[in-house]
Amino acid sequence: MNRNRRIFLLLAINLALAIIALYILDMMQIIDYKQILGRIPFLRQTYAVKIEDRYLLERSELDKKWQVLDEKSRNFLQDKKKLEEDARNVSIEKENIEKEKENVKNMIDTFEKMKAEKEAYENRVDKVAEQIENMDPKFAVRILEKQDDLLIVDILKKIDARALDKGGGSTVPYLLQLMDPEQSARIQRKMLE
Repeated sequence: MNRNRRIFLLLAINLALAIIALYILDMMQIIDYKQILGRIPFLRQTYAVKIEDRYLLERSELDKKWQVLDEKSRNFLQDKKKLEEDARNVSIEKENIEKEKENVKNMIDTFEKMKAEKEAYENRVDKVAEQIENMDPKFAVRILEKQDDLLIVDILKKIDARALDKGGGSTVPYLLQLMDPEQSARIQRKMLE
């Protein structure tokens, strides 16, 4: 049995030297004892190699920067869509303003045309009123009776206004008296309106 004891003792010393050698080589960073012990099946779970990522912190910060960049990109796209929508609205508004401008221009043209027509009508009424004043009243009434009622009213009002300006009496009552009674009554009603 002495011999068995010696073999056991030598095996224990060899095992101890192997462990010390592994420890020293591990301390000197020549070998990694955890990797060696991780290859032994029953020690694999105990000494499983844990590989740490040296760039984990940088990668985490980089991920955060990517998230911020993605958020800025989404905000940029939303702002771009909003600006495009605003540009479309401005374009539509500009078209509406152009249409309104054209409508106003047409209204001004129409107004100028109506104003010119009114001035021409008033000049015509003025000339006819002057001619009626210079005619024989019976002949003037025959001419007036053939005119439109509104034109007759305007002519008679102009005759009244011219007589007032001159400070004399108006011939309108005499002209109305010479007219057909029905037409005279109709003209008088329209003059009072």
